[in-house]
Amino acid sequence: MRSARHLKFVALAVFIVMVLIAAVPFWLNRSVNDLLAQSRAELLAQQRLDDILTAMRDAETAQRGFVITGNDVFLEPYERIRGTLPAALRDAKDKARTDAERATAWRIARLAELKLAEVEEIIQLRRRAGFDATERAVSTLRGKQYMDDLRRLVAEEDARSRVRHDALQADLLARSNRSFVVSVAATVFDILVLGALLLIVMRMLRARRVIAGQLEAQAGQLAEAVALTTRHNRELKQVAELLRAVEAVPSVPDAAPVIARSLPKLLPGVSGTLFLLRDEDDHMLDLHTQWGTPSEQPPEIGIESCWSLRHGARYRTAGPNDLPCAHYRKPADEASGRLCVPLVTHDELVGMLHLEGLAAGADYEEQERLAVTVAEQLALALGNARLRESLRRQSVLDPLTGLFNRRHFDAALKRELARARRKNVPVSLVLVDIDHFKRVNDDYGHAVGDAVLRTIAQQLRLGIREGDIACRYGGEEMVLLLPECAAADAGTRAEAIRIALAAIAPHPQGEGPERVTASFGVAAYPAHAQDAEALFWAADKALYRAKQQGRNRVVTGA
Repeated sequence: MRSARHLKFVALAVFIVMVLIAAVPFWLNRSVNDLLAQSRAELLAQQRLDDILTAMRDAETAQRGFVITGNDVFLEPYERIRGTLPAALRDAKDKARTDAERATAWRIARLAELKLAEVEEIIQLRRRAGFDATERAVSTLRGKQYMDDLRRLVAEEDARSRVRHDALQADLLARSNRSFVVSVAATVFDILVLGALLLIVMRMLRARRVIAGQLEAQAGQLAEAVALTTRHNRELKQVAELLRAVEAVPSVPDAAPVIARSLPKLLPGVSGTLFLLRDEDDHMLDLHTQWGTPSEQPPEIGIESCWSLRHGARYRTAGPNDLPCAHYRKPADEASGRLCVPLVTHDELVGMLHLEGLAAGADYEEQERLAVTVAEQLALALGNARLRESLRRQSVLDPLTGLFNRRHFDAALKRELARARRKNVPVSLVLVDIDHFKRVNDDYGHAVGDAVLRTIAQQLRLGIREGDIACRYGGEEMVLLLPECAAADAGTRAEAIRIALAAIAPHPQGEGPERVTASFGVAAYPAHAQDAEALFWAADKALYRAKQQGRNRVVTGA
């Protein structure tokens, strides 16, 4: 009777521990969702302030273009910003969550309104009094001070947002660790309680040999389950390490060596070949890496050459009578123990994993299960790596010309100026503006205009050094950043590009102008300016003089 009561108590304890173990994932999921919601809110708040700063930069650029040319077409971005900025400022103030954020949002809104008013004042002054009076007003640097204060406030808020975001991530990691500790402790306690339960049962049934034999059999099964669980945990840990390594690579092809080092640990004695999809719009896969002692494989294969790629499911050959894939290079009687697993994520093909030398019998089934599990996780990681690589390219490249965009140029200019100051070397800036480009769009259409832009961008890439940076700054205006290049050398290089541009057919594949020229404005640090804004302004003024002097020429800043 006493043993029966102990048995009930132990059974109740086991039930309670199991309930706790089952409850841990739900608690962790709710905590993670709360932290992710806070993290998204931080990112949205930061994006709102960055959008306001970007809008003010565009307004300042529109003001600069109008002041230089007096052409109202430059004011189109400014007029658009005047209509959208008040709503953005109200949104930033209304969605601030704390008193500190509200105070910062109000200060940013006030600076944005002052800057917008200063832009309007300069525009009206240009219309009334002309360029010289406007230049004197701009030289007071009042507008620059507004923008500097606005950049500083946004940068400070971005820094605070990053700190809060890092704190949320740290909290998430801490909660995950606590959950892991609780789970391990509960599991250990459960095992101990099960051991106690087993002792009580053995004490109660000591006299019954048949039942004792059954208990021994159950103990053996439990040991096998523990061994299987241990092996699965070890495999999961190795898979997790592989996925973390793949997540850290900058591009999908860079993941191939990581995979070649990791898969022999997961599948000992198994050789393999990794094929990766060449391009999202292509149907060819390239051989990227092999490990073990694989058979000869072609450097590239088509989707039709592999049964697993055709059907979108794993395909194995266990003997000479099985139909082999077309990319096999061994005779059919040697094509045993092979497995092809397509790497598919979100219904999109990423690559294919070809394994050789798999064991026979039950071991083969276990190896196949592990291989498919690894392939599924690996496909997801490679898909994420491809997405990250695509987003990284989109964030710094202009989609039309393939040149770097304005955001990348702003960061690169600051970086190169800082390096130039440290090393006491020059850095040059060349502004390029296509002459009469509006006529190309008006006479031939925007499709031809886009083709002309792509041709000129290609010519700019051919005319610069490997370390130089070519960017599309906006519209038909492009900019070259030439590190460790003095103004005279930059002017010589710009002249060579100008001559090459004038000599090529801007749209050789179809209808378009026979000849397109460009004007170049050159300025250099430290000869013409000491900071990024002044350097750009000096190059802009040189470009303006080039246009005044008849276009299709290179003018260096004074």
